[in-house]
Amino acid sequence: MKIKNKKMLLRYGENPSQNAYLIKAPGKAIFDYQISGKKISYNNIIDVDSGIKCLAEFNEPTAIIVKHTNPCGAASAKNINLAFKKSYESDPKSAFGGIVFLNRNVNFVLAKKIIKNFFEMIVASNFDIDAINLLKTKKNLILLKIPKTKKQKMEFKSTLFGDLYQSRDLKLINNRFINLVSKKIGSKKSIEDLLFAIKIVKHLKSNAVVLVNNKQTVGLGHGQTNRYDAINSAIKNKKIYFKNKLFVCASDGFFPFTDSLALLNRNGCSVVAQPFGSINDQKNIAFAIKNNISLYFIKNRLFKH
Repeated sequence: MKIKNKKMLLRYGENPSQNAYLIKAPGKAIFDYQISGKKISYNNIIDVDSGIKCLAEFNEPTAIIVKHTNPCGAASAKNINLAFKKSYESDPKSAFGGIVFLNRNVNFVLAKKIIKNFFEMIVASNFDIDAINLLKTKKNLILLKIPKTKKQKMEFKSTLFGDLYQSRDLKLINNRFINLVSKKIGSKKSIEDLLFAIKIVKHLKSNAVVLVNNKQTVGLGHGQTNRYDAINSAIKNKKIYFKNKLFVCASDGFFPFTDSLALLNRNGCSVVAQPFGSINDQKNIAFAIKNNISLYFIKNRLFKH
């Protein structure tokens, strides 16, 4: 990495054929947080930005594994060691080469679990010295010690037509974020899972759905061009790793037809959250009531493009 004026030159961009540089934001650059490992790349920076924003939704011990800006496994638990175990088991195949995000200190026992697998980066609020020494034995493994960051109020993207700016969605996702629209009330545990799922679906590329059991993602569908296929993709993952486990489902956009609820119902899902706004909202509500589904509308649509 070379610094020229305020431009921090990178090895290359998204692909080796592309040139790239970073214009540093006020305060520390990402490179200032690096403890060890190979040079940080363009793609690394994009992924770290996505992962930190997702992890910021959670207060309890939580681990998220990100691949190509999307969480591929996520879990909260009573301690960070268990949270990492559950996040990895969400989808071990997709976790290969991913970036691990942890909102607690990385201890030696956790480091021993992490080092057994291939990851690109580990991002945590802190590391024990013995954990650092162990993880450093993988010379290419990037370690970033990033404490809680300040939440940006605005975000932007560059387009052919100019830079687009928008306010970031910083609304808290809690019990007041959802509203029951069918008759059956979800259990306390299922509501906790539903809120967990909403926090994750907010950070997946649309169209997106998240299936959760016991604050662990058991199926993810994202980047699909229709919502039904997103659900099918998530259920396929769930059947591979979690078979007969029950689950709740959160969607980043409304279900345009009842076929999505029917697919979830056939696969054992009885607690669902979706935004309102479809011309078929009443049909979905009626289907949920008829099939004893706890259907919740969420306050905001959560698209991510």
